[in-house]
Amino acid sequence: MPPRLVCIAILLFWVVGASSLIRRDVLPELGFVRPPDLRTIASAEEAAEPSSWSVEVIDNPLSPETRRIVGTAATSSSRNPDGGFEMSSTVSFNAGGLLRGTPLSNDSDTRLDVVSHYQIDPSGNLQSFTASVRSAVDSEDMLTISGTRHKRTLKVVSRGQLPIFNQTRTLDYEPRSLVQNALGPFDRLPGLQVGQKWETQMVSPFTGRIETVGVDVSRRCVIHWDNSPVTVFEVVHHMTPLSSRTWVRTDGLVVRQEVPFPLVKLVLERIPGRRTPPGLEVPGR
Repeated sequence: MPPRLVCIAILLFWVVGASSLIRRDVLPELGFVRPPDLRTIASAEEAAEPSSWSVEVIDNPLSPETRRIVGTAATSSSRNPDGGFEMSSTVSFNAGGLLRGTPLSNDSDTRLDVVSHYQIDPSGNLQSFTASVRSAVDSEDMLTISGTRHKRTLKVVSRGQLPIFNQTRTLDYEPRSLVQNALGPFDRLPGLQVGQKWETQMVSPFTGRIETVGVDVSRRCVIHWDNSPVTVFEVVHHMTPLSSRTWVRTDGLVVRQEVPFPLVKLVLERIPGRRTPPGLEVPGR
């Protein structure tokens, strides 16, 4: 090969390699790689079937792989006629099984449902959301939180059976930013790279509290899921005084996530395929 062609080939190889390294290692740190937004999350979920999850409790932090099933969850996404999306999730669990071994432990078999809906416009901005906590023994919702966006503000109204839950707040809303229910798992987080950082508004369906949470993609690692080792991104949510982690396969599929919850270590584990474990039938397993 003539020397000039060799030099051009080396130059092209260097450009491709340097571009990959800059995209992987430099741009996320500088904030040039766009974090996931609700539109990319919803559109990634749209082609997939509804997903099932197992709600599990870790009783011994030194043995995180040993977990009790206390409930189940389901997530789905659909496209609206205007080109926007709706995302929905339902989390159901046994209250007594969840709190077993804590100071609030009791023998109650009461089932609680946390139901969430998000409306996303075609540009990827949140239009509205609702999150409700329901009990099988109560005809009224225990707590309902609703949010409506107007330009760059988000009006959030919470209503509950106790006066302390009844409040209205107005928050700043950054275009295409995330608003997330702590007990409403996202099915996918596409386009992640180590070093990415962003902020999300985290809504607690049990207290009505909304907190700005810092998120970063901390590393790639290998976990055991679906009876096999799986390479994932570890995404860390930083909130006061807790932190939680989400494990996302490199193709964007969320396979496991911790839920920031007082007193217990709560985990949502994706169920491979459409298999559904008897989580509510055997809540104390």
